[in-house]
Amino acid sequence: MGRWLVGVLLTLSACTAAQPGSTSVQHLPTTPPPAFDPAVVKSTLVLAPTQVMIFGLDHLDTAPASFQVVWLEPVLCRLRGYKPDLILTEALSGEQVMGLEAYAAYHGDAGKYAGPTLPMAKTAQADLRLTAAQALVQATELSQHGDLTPAQRRRLAGLFVAAAEPLSAAVQWLRLPAAERIGADGISPALAKQVTLWANLRNEMSSVAARLAADLGLERVYGAGDHLSDAVQPDFAAFKAAVTAEPGQVDLFNHLTPAFQAVPEEALKMASAADVLPILKWKNSPRFGALDADAQWLSMLRSEKMGRVGRQRVAAWEAQNLRMAVAIREATASLPGKRALLIVGAGHKPFIEAYLRTFTDVELVSVPALLEAKPTSCPE
Repeated sequence: MGRWLVGVLLTLSACTAAQPGSTSVQHLPTTPPPAFDPAVVKSTLVLAPTQVMIFGLDHLDTAPASFQVVWLEPVLCRLRGYKPDLILTEALSGEQVMGLEAYAAYHGDAGKYAGPTLPMAKTAQADLRLTAAQALVQATELSQHGDLTPAQRRRLAGLFVAAAEPLSAAVQWLRLPAAERIGADGISPALAKQVTLWANLRNEMSSVAARLAADLGLERVYGAGDHLSDAVQPDFAAFKAAVTAEPGQVDLFNHLTPAFQAVPEEALKMASAADVLPILKWKNSPRFGALDADAQWLSMLRSEKMGRVGRQRVAAWEAQNLRMAVAIREATASLPGKRALLIVGAGHKPFIEAYLRTFTDVELVSVPALLEAKPTSCPE
């Protein structure tokens, strides 16, 4: 009888602790046993996985004034040899640009993310009397025709501008003979001039992605970038104060640490043609990825002074990279056994690759191996 009573009392005590409003908190295990891993299925795939290359680099618009786009030819030559069937960039998709604009009251000014993309899109939409979504549908249909005439390419460029996809418009422009790059067939002379500017910008999206797509006969590039996650960013003033309060944090952000300074290539800023391959080999190496991720991101999670604002900043960064991985997964859904390429800032590379490794039928391709190769047809 005594043991029965003790058992009842213990049961009642446990039930009371579980009642809403109870001051007792039940702490559950935070490290579950090994669970389902979708990547395990890779050894049993019926269709070949999509090969994905994440090519990291510094943003070329921050390179020294002496930098010349022609210095990229050894890299472009190797990427042409990889022959991607699909190319993505860090630019925002037209869908996200227009979504940010629609939710400006929540996300803030979309223009600060999209630059001239938004006003260009609105102008083209008014000219064509189409919404961004309608323009994208028509662009997708037209791009599947193949063997487009110059008039059709101009029409397609105008549709891509209206869909807030100016980089894809630039691809069409680069595929046109120079004499055919004029305002006609659905693209106004003013917008034609802007697309010409886009096609010749000194940045990795135009100088590498769009030019490579045109060289390979692709009709467009895809925007994989994300700024939806900015909604969870910490207050800037609070974040700045926390960074300042943490000794050595600014040096970590700027790579002013012995680990980085021990690597000669880090001092190179593409100030000469000879710098290009060494710096890109370094930026795409596993060593750089690990050091950079730890210095810029994981360090904030170890800092008591960064605290909640550091956690928010890392959360936004992880969400941004997850969305880029998702963009790749969606864009490559119908490409078993084919190749995809993402051109992206080097800091994103280790995170995106880590997420892609968990996907069922994606196979990562080595950038260092590509750059170390010495094809006889490619200059050094």
